[in-house]
Amino acid sequence: MAIYRIIHEESYLTFEIPTGEVLKKLGREYPFHIKRFPVPYSAIWKPLSIRFKATDSGVETIPDIAARNGRLFFNEKAYNTLSGLLAQAGEFLPVNFDESHGYLFNPLRTAEEVDGVDRRLTAYDANQNLVNIAFDESKVGGFPIFRTELDTFQGIFCNEAFAEAYRQSELTGIFLHSDLSNPLGESYGVKH
Repeated sequence: MAIYRIIHEESYLTFEIPTGEVLKKLGREYPFHIKRFPVPYSAIWKPLSIRFKATDSGVETIPDIAARNGRLFFNEKAYNTLSGLLAQAGEFLPVNFDESHGYLFNPLRTAEEVDGVDRRLTAYDANQNLVNIAFDESKVGGFPIFRTELDTFQGIFCNEAFAEAYRQSELTGIFLHSDLSNPLGESYGVKH
């Protein structure tokens, strides 16, 4: 069994949630676009209109799945393929974009709820910056997708079942990285 960090592929557009849209439909008391703490929104949700924007790579393709700020976008194809696997891990919130429909997946499971952070291997530098994240797979391995308070709920992590389902589906937009502490998924340092 393995745990992976879900990372947005820069060769696809990423989504953004306009502040005005959130205020108009959800009100100031539900700042979904900036509040990342894993709380449910389905009871008050009104479908938001989101937009896609280019990353630095200048691409113009909307992916099947996009990851941003602790949440995932799913188009209809991705939703139909993976929603059954994720039903107990969070909530799918309907959104509209470019005359199409999709979903934002709000992961509600956390490593902390099952004491799943491996404190022996999680490390900080001298300035208390998080430099290594580790999980106890025997505790978080049952969550297809989860988040952690260690990175203020911005990262999205998955188990092998989700990873395999994603690989088999041939969906686009994310990649799975085994370096859980690396939010960009890029190699760094000097190669020898």
